[in-house]
Amino acid sequence: MITGILVAITLIVAAIAVYTDVRWGKIFNVVTAPAMGVGLILNGVADGPAGLLMSVGGIAVGLGLFVMSGLLGRILGGGDIKLLMAVGALQGPAFLLWTIVATAGVGAVLAIAISLYNGILITKLKSLVTSCYLRVACKVPMRIEQDTGGPRLPYAIAIALGTVASMMIVKL
Repeated sequence: MITGILVAITLIVAAIAVYTDVRWGKIFNVVTAPAMGVGLILNGVADGPAGLLMSVGGIAVGLGLFVMSGLLGRILGGGDIKLLMAVGALQGPAFLLWTIVATAGVGAVLAIAISLYNGILITKLKSLVTSCYLRVACKVPMRIEQDTGGPRLPYAIAIALGTVASMMIVKL
């Protein structure tokens, strides 16, 4: 029964995050922080110390992604990371790893679709290749362009779709 509640809460949190990210360009702490707390509590109640450790592990995987994102240049926003941490707290670290992989795939498809739709795919690909070359071959730190006024991808959409895809893969 608690598993079903955790799944429902995960989907509700993801849906709220999509709405706020599309509407205001932010994923609010008032959504993610309580979700982490609920994940800790419910997993602790369901499986005792092992469940609590699983939730902590999910948060830790999300936190590790934050550190990695910071080292590579701001790839994900803070709200995106906290949403992933909330998913990890609710569903555990193994699930979160699946979600990160699925989210990356979904995010890539959405980014390509938006770039094609707006006619900027070639420009963005040139910029990406140049940035990767400078980072790898010349050891120049990666520069992630901040809001350039172009099309925006609210990444909560990719995270929510990656979460649903993971549920279909892992939970079924």
